Amino acid sequence: MRNKFCFSLLIPVLLSLTGCQSGDKLTFSSGKFVFDTYYNDNYFLLDNKNVHEEIALASHAMALSTFKAGDDYQNKNQYLKELWEKEGFHNLYFNDYFYVKPETDSIAFGIASKSIKGFTLIAIAVRGGFYEAEWTSNFTLGESGNSKGFDEASDKVVAGFDQYVTSNNINGHVKIWISGFSRAAITSNMTAGKLLNRTVDGEYSTENYNYSVDDIYAYCFEPPMGVEATLEEARAPLYQGIHNFINYNDLVPLVAPYEWGFVRYGTDHYYPDRLNDIHFESSEREKMLSLYHFTYGADKFHDYIVDKWRFFDVGATAPETYIPIESIHPSLGRFTRALVYNMALSGFSNRNIYFNEIENGLRNLIAAVFGCNPQIEKINPENIIDIIFEYSFIRNIFLELQDCQNVEFATDMQLLLFQIFGANKNNIDAIQDLYFEVADFFYYLPDTFRFRKDILAQLLYRDNATSLFIGHQPELSYCFLSSCDSRFLGSDKCEFNDGTYYILRLTKPTSFTLYEENLKQTIFEYKNDQMISGALSAERYIDGTIDIYLPKNGVYAYLAEAENLSLLNVDPLMGESILESTLPKIGEIK
Repeated sequence: MRNKFCFSLLIPVLLSLTGCQSGDKLTFSSGKFVFDTYYNDNYFLLDNKNVHEEIALASHAMALSTFKAGDDYQNKNQYLKELWEKEGFHNLYFNDYFYVKPETDSIAFGIASKSIKGFTLIAIAVRGGFYEAEWTSNFTLGESGNSKGFDEASDKVVAGFDQYVTSNNINGHVKIWISGFSRAAITSNMTAGKLLNRTVDGEYSTENYNYSVDDIYAYCFEPPMGVEATLEEARAPLYQGIHNFINYNDLVPLVAPYEWGFVRYGTDHYYPDRLNDIHFESSEREKMLSLYHFTYGADKFHDYIVDKWRFFDVGATAPETYIPIESIHPSLGRFTRALVYNMALSGFSNRNIYFNEIENGLRNLIAAVFGCNPQIEKINPENIIDIIFEYSFIRNIFLELQDCQNVEFATDMQLLLFQIFGANKNNIDAIQDLYFEVADFFYYLPDTFRFRKDILAQLLYRDNATSLFIGHQPELSYCFLSSCDSRFLGSDKCEFNDGTYYILRLTKPTSFTLYEENLKQTIFEYKNDQMISGALSAERYIDGTIDIYLPKNGVYAYLAEAENLSLLNVDPLMGESILESTLPKIGEIK
């Protein structure tokens, strides 16, 4: 039965590869891979406030075509240039950093344009991969205001846009299409926000050209956060043309942390996950992975099995310690949020401490990894995992972090840097100096785990540590987006959601049964002191409390024997809030 199901999912994939809407169909290159996409000028006659699969896929293609591996910097723009030429764009411009080795705070982008039915469409693509030392800028928050690294990058793109329209004598009505992945996504997000901020009474007009809030199409994939504002401000109607696409299990969209006042403009759209889609286990997971595994070059993709995150019971003993002691289908997405939350508020405490005591040293460490320290040789970042997870070392730092032995941990990090950078008589002094610059980072880090030892236990399991970064792979994001596109999966396509879900909290239950109407089956049971489910994530705590995580698109009926039942709402950024403090022992949740 499973094989038949998988084959039925593959059929629309194969059809999409053999001529569906062939007039709009294109191929593009990204990194080492080749993907299918679609493009038509008519996409930009659509309302920018709504998500359109046509614009989304074309935008992701544009974002990923900025990726080109290798040291041939003169040709780093090749794939983007080829895609724009296929789509009929003219007046192609690439800024200087598309042609030289990236620096710690550089940003590369391209701009192109074409005339469409009474307006000029200006496309802006920001490079979001293979940018080497630019990683450093991701950790540059600055003292106040927007995250400095992203803010300065978006300022450069805005300036490039202004120069482009002047140099190319663009007049009249313009529409602006901008996209990026990861760092480039938040840069695109903030660039679009700044262009929208120029509008007065819904329109921006110069002597030569004009655009309105309806004319900016910003599609941003796996963006971090960098705007200092409230969620209400960032999601105001002004920014409804900005759309962000997020894998709930991806760590990157959680930084810079919301807890320090950072957000992103526009609307967040989440791909299906066990927490937010009741159909995930029965169908959506297979759809998403079918595209991931049947794309050109997929044999070289990283494995991604979303529900193989490992949970570890750390043996909490105090009843007041609210950490899980048991989990079924443990959620990587919940782990990443717990990690960032505790790092922001327990580890580094606040933005001021980070800026004054950590930021500069961390920047220098990352720059050294990418070869920007002339006295320390560049290293392969992938080798760092191998060094860290050498058995005796990981066991030692686990014990130090578990007991919050800050000084001992920081001292061990000095030895780690010597090993990572291959200390020898020529570079040992430079590595020692680097350690002193970054020592405060290692000193504060253990406090992240002071109240959540379970986070540490999961993080320091090697397979978990590796999986933590796979959720951010660009080819994975593209395939997940494709699973929400009718041209790949027809009417069976996946649906985006807002990332929110419910927690059904059971206080001291003795038995519990949960039935779901769409699936026509019992999807959770608690009996004989055991949690049983093939579809839902759930956790049990030392005081007997059980949290069941319910997607909002489910229709549930339950029967409980418990001291109390309550219902909470969970927002991906704002966290938990109580909806119902007490529910009846028999009831429904819709």
